[in-house]
Amino acid sequence: MKNVAILALTLVACGGAKPVPGGGSAEPAPEWVRQGTGAFNTEAGKRIEGVGVVTGMRDQKIRRQASDSKAKDQLAQTMDAFYQALTKMSEITKDNLGAEIATIGKLAVEQSAGIRDHWVSSEGTESSLDVLDLAAFKAALQRVDGDERVKREMANNADRAFDQLAR
Repeated sequence: MKNVAILALTLVACGGAKPVPGGGSAEPAPEWVRQGTGAFNTEAGKRIEGVGVVTGMRDQKIRRQASDSKAKDQLAQTMDAFYQALTKMSEITKDNLGAEIATIGKLAVEQSAGIRDHWVSSEGTESSLDVLDLAAFKAALQRVDGDERVKREMANNADRAFDQLAR
């Protein structure tokens, strides 16, 4: 009996979905709010999304800026995992390859990602969605400065790295 109680407590502590901001409001939260940050295969293609959520701020302008900033931070954290996957897949051997991939990737993200949506619950919780379309990221890689061989390999391995994140 004691083991069952410990197992149940562990499942509750470790599992389960994040509470949905505004879950009690009359209008249900959009799908992107409910699914949160991550890599997703959508009808529009492969997307990496960062969702920022801010509660308890009365000033709408500051609340929006804060939720946008959190969404960008969430996207950046997911992209760091993406860059690590690209580094591990690389066949190029050179010093500081991981840092170079991250630098090139961040330049491409600046050109291809952006805040796409906002949602405010009836309780005043604001959520922002920052989206990176993988196809736009691969196209942006060609336009940024950096080692052509590294950029080419990043573009070639991007789908595999994405698939690792989407699992």
